Amino acid sequence: MKKKILFLTGPLGGGGAERVLVDILRNFDYDRYDVDLALISAEGVLLPEVPPQVNVISLWNGYALEYKIAYRLSKYLGCNALFAKTLRERLPQKYDVEISFLEGMPLKLHAMISSSARKITWVHCDLDKFRYEASQFFDGEEIAAYNKMDEIVIVSQDAKKAFDKRFPDCRTHKRVIYNPIDRDKIVRMSSEMEVHNDKFTIVTVGRLTLQKAIDRVVRLARRLKDEGIDVLFKIIGEGELRQDLSEQISRYGVQDSVELCGFMNNPFPVVKSADMMLCPSFSEGFCLVICEAMCLGVPIVSTKTSGPCEIIGDNEFGILCEHNDESIYRAVKCMIEDKALREYYGEKSLQKASSFDIDSTMQRIYEVIG
Repeated sequence: MKKKILFLTGPLGGGGAERVLVDILRNFDYDRYDVDLALISAEGVLLPEVPPQVNVISLWNGYALEYKIAYRLSKYLGCNALFAKTLRERLPQKYDVEISFLEGMPLKLHAMISSSARKITWVHCDLDKFRYEASQFFDGEEIAAYNKMDEIVIVSQDAKKAFDKRFPDCRTHKRVIYNPIDRDKIVRMSSEMEVHNDKFTIVTVGRLTLQKAIDRVVRLARRLKDEGIDVLFKIIGEGELRQDLSEQISRYGVQDSVELCGFMNNPFPVVKSADMMLCPSFSEGFCLVICEAMCLGVPIVSTKTSGPCEIIGDNEFGILCEHNDESIYRAVKCMIEDKALREYYGEKSLQKASSFDIDSTMQRIYEVIG
């Protein structure tokens, strides 16, 4: 008999964690498992990519009044009655395994489900440096939710260290499973379109949020322009800071150097065509986009955050820099000016990518699920 699995997460926007979940579902063994996907709201650019074998459940009709009232009662008064009522009504089936695939609200809701199912939750980022989810919980509620889980899956060793630092009283067993990287899919999709660049091109991929620190790219573009270095920055991603970044690009006068490309269903042709990738983030748990760029032989420069440090090592598979404009500038300029260095790190990217194996990652996920 098939096991019944529930995945619980937010809307399927274009973020890295959401893309990881879609890749897991695309490679899931549906001969062994029946899968329900419960979304806080069944929307987002990645929703059409969910496999047809998955039963999608929308817990709320967007972030409408019903959700907002339940959220405020929970956050400010610690009253979860309305949230729990919706979960009972929308999730009537019994599951063998329940998985909340994101920190914050998915974990919060997961902890409210009263059942005998095995409970697993995923952590995708450095929760010590990037505490974006803390405001969603009532006092003491977050650590209590983690302690209700049977297992916590964390996407990198450094992210696990950050979790242990943030939640030293968490009693739940934790294990590290890297995000699955589907090399064949990435290479295939990168050839679906040809992209030609007229100048040296640097690509950055990520949501336009504070965590991703895209403003560092804008300031870097201005400095390079002042030095007469002709570079085009392509920023792939969407988010709440788009207007702010557009205004900053205009204020710095780099409209001809920085292109906000928006969300792309298939960013890989653009990534493949770039001379290098820059990851300027303030915090990353794993950094899926770096691994994807490595599959395409693109050299990498990244700030020193949990995931990239683990992937790149001691500058072995790319260049790591500090979290300041000067260090980012020196690392990027070094890559721009040294073609042999770019070729070297392009080869190192491909070497690292050869170790990515989606089948072994899926096997580790099945071991957790049981």
